[in-house]
Amino acid sequence: MKYSLGTALLWIGGYLLLAAAPLLIAYWGPLPPPRNFWVEFSVGLGFVGLAILGLQFVLTGRFAHVATSLGLDSMLQYHRQAGLVAFFFILAHPLILFLADRAYLEYLDPRANLPRALALSAALGALGLLIVSTLWRQPLRLPYEWWRLLHGLLALFVVLVGLVHILQVGFYVSPGWKQALWVLLTGSALALLINTRIVRPLKMRQKPWRVSEVREERGRAWTLVLQPEGHPGMNFLPGQFVWLVLGKSAFSIQQHPFSLASSATRPDRLELTIKALGDFTARTGDVQPGARAYLEGPYGYFVPNPNPSRGAVFIVGGVGITPVMSMLRTFRDRRDPRPLWLIYANPDWERVLFREELEVLEPTLELKAVHVLENPPEGWTGERGRIGPALLDRHLPDDRGEGFDYFVCGPEPMMDSVVPHLRKRGVPLRSIFSERFQIV
Repeated sequence: MKYSLGTALLWIGGYLLLAAAPLLIAYWGPLPPPRNFWVEFSVGLGFVGLAILGLQFVLTGRFAHVATSLGLDSMLQYHRQAGLVAFFFILAHPLILFLADRAYLEYLDPRANLPRALALSAALGALGLLIVSTLWRQPLRLPYEWWRLLHGLLALFVVLVGLVHILQVGFYVSPGWKQALWVLLTGSALALLINTRIVRPLKMRQKPWRVSEVREERGRAWTLVLQPEGHPGMNFLPGQFVWLVLGKSAFSIQQHPFSLASSATRPDRLELTIKALGDFTARTGDVQPGARAYLEGPYGYFVPNPNPSRGAVFIVGGVGITPVMSMLRTFRDRRDPRPLWLIYANPDWERVLFREELEVLEPTLELKAVHVLENPPEGWTGERGRIGPALLDRHLPDDRGEGFDYFVCGPEPMMDSVVPHLRKRGVPLRSIFSERFQIV
């Protein structure tokens, strides 16, 4: 994450303006007679909740400018929290309305209007399913790709039913221009979904890739080497990631994000190192050379400063080393002289991904590597346990972000400990880059 206070305020202001847009539309022009406070309050919650739900399509639309300004980590964390806010706002709308005036229960009464009652009940059920499947996806053993498809369809269904409901009630949107604005805003959310699910796969089909090598790594991980077919490849910055589709069709729901691990000096030879963590990743070793692949990207701003005088500190755990390897390999190929620190945590010595290559890179680069093992072998003299404040204080350079950028990538508990400690040490937020998304 790298942004100034001005950029942050700009994004926050823009988001709040869009979230409040339904209220501005509702109160623009002649107003109908007011109702009691709780009725109006519940309607306001419904308007804003539906707007926030629609804005979720923007946060997940993979727009490079949004991701660059906010950072993937910040964006996904905000997407999750905003989804919960939208859920409670939309759910509170009918609950408060029914408590304020029981006459509104008629909206769910099939005897009064069967299609309306079915649609609104289905929307409330879809909203609940949306939250349950998101918060408890792993305990429910819902595969990521099916959850992703379900997630988008449920959100779109709730937004469309919400639009029809608003137009039918018409209390604040009876003028034609207000209805047109609501249709336009909802249509924009639908267009974002179409862009992600249809337009972008069509573009991916125009630049296919081929798996040229499948290499087994330590720690139940595999590296896929990809080469372009009929095009020059992909220019990217070290530390960025791509969305990968394996198979004959670019429209497959089996689409997953992986960090690029190869040097940015080779756009015609990309490497993705994938650890077996879920249903899809566990089958990486079964991929055969010659298999067709499609890539979308690159994305992300987990990238080093181009100025070689700017040092870098990497604090990573497990497979979080993959974007760092892209940076280290790029620094090697470019003969970059910057000072580098690597604090790398793993369960044991045998599962240290890229262990041998790091030993070669350490004397080649200005790199100081510190390995941290939870279960070290006999005779181990290095760091033990997990990365924490005391360990960081022993090894971090005597710097407060003036000459170094800090890159943190790994398990969530580690990151929840590391990032606050860096801030406590005086490292400015603009010098801390973090990625924690756990999609498998």
